[in-house]
Amino acid sequence: MQWLHPAANTVPAQPGDQEFLLLSGVVTGPVSPEWVRDIAVALRDGRYADLRRVPGDLAGVLVTPERVYLFRNMSSVEGLMYRRSGASFRWSTDPTDLLDEGCEEFDLAAIWRCCRSDQHFIYRNVTPVRPGEVVIADRHGISKVDFDPVIPLDVPRRTSLAEYAELTYELILDAVRPYAASGRVGIMLSGGVDSASVLCALADLGADVVAYHYAGDDPLADESGNARSVCARLGVPFVPVEVDTGDGYLSEEWVLPHPFTAYAFRWLEQLAERAHSDGIRLMTWGREGDMIFGPGTGYGLYNLLRDDVSLPEKLAVCQGLVSSRWELSRLLKSITPSGALNRLPAPSGDTTPRTDFLTPLTVPDDRFDFEYATREHTMDLTSWRPRGTVLANPLGDRNLRRLSARLPQAYRLLPHQGALITKPVLRLALSGRVPGEVWRKCGRLYLQSPHKTYALNHPEVFARLIGRPDSELVRRGVVDPDRLARVLSEPALLRRNTQSLIASAMTELFLRSHENKTYRTGKGERGVLAATG
Repeated sequence: MQWLHPAANTVPAQPGDQEFLLLSGVVTGPVSPEWVRDIAVALRDGRYADLRRVPGDLAGVLVTPERVYLFRNMSSVEGLMYRRSGASFRWSTDPTDLLDEGCEEFDLAAIWRCCRSDQHFIYRNVTPVRPGEVVIADRHGISKVDFDPVIPLDVPRRTSLAEYAELTYELILDAVRPYAASGRVGIMLSGGVDSASVLCALADLGADVVAYHYAGDDPLADESGNARSVCARLGVPFVPVEVDTGDGYLSEEWVLPHPFTAYAFRWLEQLAERAHSDGIRLMTWGREGDMIFGPGTGYGLYNLLRDDVSLPEKLAVCQGLVSSRWELSRLLKSITPSGALNRLPAPSGDTTPRTDFLTPLTVPDDRFDFEYATREHTMDLTSWRPRGTVLANPLGDRNLRRLSARLPQAYRLLPHQGALITKPVLRLALSGRVPGEVWRKCGRLYLQSPHKTYALNHPEVFARLIGRPDSELVRRGVVDPDRLARVLSEPALLRRNTQSLIASAMTELFLRSHENKTYRTGKGERGVLAATG
């Protein structure tokens, strides 16, 4: 259990005889025996909506003689999952606790997709608890209840962009307030508006906050200027973390609960090491800013014309669209729900990570699951919690999600003089609080550059990890050694395949962990909820 308040450093009494409550996440309110009993009573009596009043980003399990209840509130990013096999019901926040020895737990398509760098849940017989869901297991079976729906925030009609911006910042202040009073806080600061908004709120509340930023030597991916300027404006310590782009970038010693299908696992590990040495026990970041304030996939005339905004604002947005990159024919088609301008087509060409070294396989393209993020879960289990650090997610706060459900599309993406200005509400909220070069910045740097440089300089690492006959990916027929040899021998192909090469290497390391059974920290136990002690 992770208590934010130093005075609450003892585990409260269990809710009753033969009942056990296990919690994982961030508790942002006072802890007492009454608080524990209220959670247990709400679950036992089927008053699941009462769990919405429990403060914090919590997931938990209540064990009674008759039933087991698993729950995860709307804002929790906890990877709580379960498995039923006959009369046995198991749960954990570490999926490797739930595997059966001697069984093949993954299918070929799942492994292939992870090598393509999809964020895909690879476990075939394990089920995650979704945000806002209660799972009830008894001798008769399993049932599920959605107890924490996202109800749009009640705001006046025709609320202006400026009023939304003011409300947004007030809600961000509310979201970070419990963390501001919890001692020293760290934040992963990039150079964009998402993490800057969290840092601003923490600074305004007087928090003892330290900003950490990846420091590399590649000018194409250098965002340190913006990050430094934010810290200078707010008077916050700026800590650059020198990241490894050499031999330590990939390690065969890693043991992973999921394939980490993204760049820079080592960088996250280095950041966690530095924060731990600085005494940081709570780390925040700007995750979910795109989801809360960005345009999603429904942006077009259909929603813009139906938006609850004034007629002059609608006309201004439509005028901006005419000068945007979208052709007039596409604009006219967006008058229908199916013609959204930013609806993602099936990836093809440059929109799909290259897989020139994988055995060809046709797989579905349901790649994104915002309710269960395997990358963040892997990072939590391998980097943060082993060092006693909990990761908080302020922009995933319940009221910010409710604001997002109410926010008009016209205020999610503003077309202006040919440019597409994303997250205008958040930018406007920061306009008087951070330097102009930060909140006005549109577009991104070439953030993949240092990773591509690593691949170009270390082809032998990929040949050793995923190209040998005894590698798990070759043995399973996922990687074609001949295709891989060609990719590794041609710099142009190597550069184009970097994302899939790194994802494949991380998938190989995961499969080795599984094959060697070295991950089984809870082998033989049943009903264990892994939590930071």
